[in-house]
Amino acid sequence: MLAAPSAGAAEVSQDAEAIAKSAGQKWALKSLATGKYVSVALKETDTQLQWRLQARADSVGSWERLTLHTNHRAKTIGFRSEVTGFFVTAEFSDGGDREGMLRARGVRLGLWQQFTPVFYATGAPSGSPEGSRVLALKVSEKDDTTPMYVSADASETGDGLLRARATSVGSWEKFVLEPVTSAGSGTVPQPGPAAASTLDVMSWNVCANNNDDCGWSDERAGYGELNEQIQSRLKDPDVIFFQEFCEKHAKRVEWMLEKPVAEGGTGRGWDVRFAPLHHQSVGPPVQKQCAMGPKPESADRGAYGVAIAVPEENTWYKHHALSSPDNAEFEERAALCAALPSRAVMVCNAHFSAGGADYGDPDGVWRTMQAKEFGDIVAGYEKKGYRVVFGGDFNSVPPDYTQSDGPNTILTDTYAAHRECDEGSIAGSPRNGEVTKPLGGRKIKIDYIFAPDTAQFTSCTVTPDAGKSDHYPIYGTVSLPAG
Repeated sequence: MLAAPSAGAAEVSQDAEAIAKSAGQKWALKSLATGKYVSVALKETDTQLQWRLQARADSVGSWERLTLHTNHRAKTIGFRSEVTGFFVTAEFSDGGDREGMLRARGVRLGLWQQFTPVFYATGAPSGSPEGSRVLALKVSEKDDTTPMYVSADASETGDGLLRARATSVGSWEKFVLEPVTSAGSGTVPQPGPAAASTLDVMSWNVCANNNDDCGWSDERAGYGELNEQIQSRLKDPDVIFFQEFCEKHAKRVEWMLEKPVAEGGTGRGWDVRFAPLHHQSVGPPVQKQCAMGPKPESADRGAYGVAIAVPEENTWYKHHALSSPDNAEFEERAALCAALPSRAVMVCNAHFSAGGADYGDPDGVWRTMQAKEFGDIVAGYEKKGYRVVFGGDFNSVPPDYTQSDGPNTILTDTYAAHRECDEGSIAGSPRNGEVTKPLGGRKIKIDYIFAPDTAQFTSCTVTPDAGKSDHYPIYGTVSLPAG
């Protein structure tokens, strides 16, 4: 059991800033009993009541926005407050009127921060946003023989206070979970003139979560280690695609990239954005959580997914879910796109499902679908006037690969419509390339950088040094003609 220690205002602002880089879907809870949105009491002066949850808001702002997280494949859900950056916690260590009170103060997704959702077939009230669901929340800390549900106190003196105290579900225990419009949901910005330009791109699966094939402390990257590994592999990039990345590292990587060159950075302004992978059972998609960080701190590292680093001019980015194997058991994979309107360039990063029965796609059916969906995403931005440069870890070998590592047809259409970084650099085998993944006794290419077919790659290199990852970074310099 992980009880949450008290946290001061400085800690709130730092953690909230770390997660502000995420393209994850935001949500709000509305009490059916009060008709009000659940809000975090940010300005409460009593430290024992600080950041308590109350169903009393008429509209949704930062104090009401939440993200959904799971470390149990959506069987349980944790709610993270946007305004504090911390998880909603049921206070079972307190007594009296405070027993079971919900407060947004949990520093990690422990037992007190997990709730088992009970979804109802009953439709959400008229006027609710599309995708809203009616649910009750059972506290996971309590066993099934003595269930305890979260109530919103709808009495005259209750002020909508949320507390885990009910042994059955009535009107006070039912809520509407509503999706909230997130960044990236608006209109794609108009691109500027498509002048001829050069773009230096790096892509690297950093293997930051908990893979025992990777060399991080306790198999999990802390941001200090991660920054050191990225710094040692920088080649003055304009764009970086990261896969197997932890959400709270995004802001720290941004700060590192912006350091002076003499300190290992680039000396330029950056914007690093993150998009989560999800699990889903009977309810909405829930962000998969990175395993807790290396010991002794065992810090929360946020959600697990992909990230993209672009020049700081970017203000528009969008998460795209990709069709995936049963994502209650396996992960719903994702793509993330970010706009550089001044250059009429859109950059997109994705991580496809893995092959093999253990990962849900032994025959490549899902990866073929993901490649088509990613191609459709790219085509959509092209129709809006953008030149799209895209890539990532596609977990698929190229079409001219002839050894036995799964189907080599997954990317056939992608190669037909676009130019790959390594395409044509190997005589007689244009749709192949340098190894990016050492895998047991063999080595394969599964990491890619693609550009428009009218573009030319003036260089494409792979550094055969995985460092603490299990992938090699790939670099491409692409010359984009005027549009």
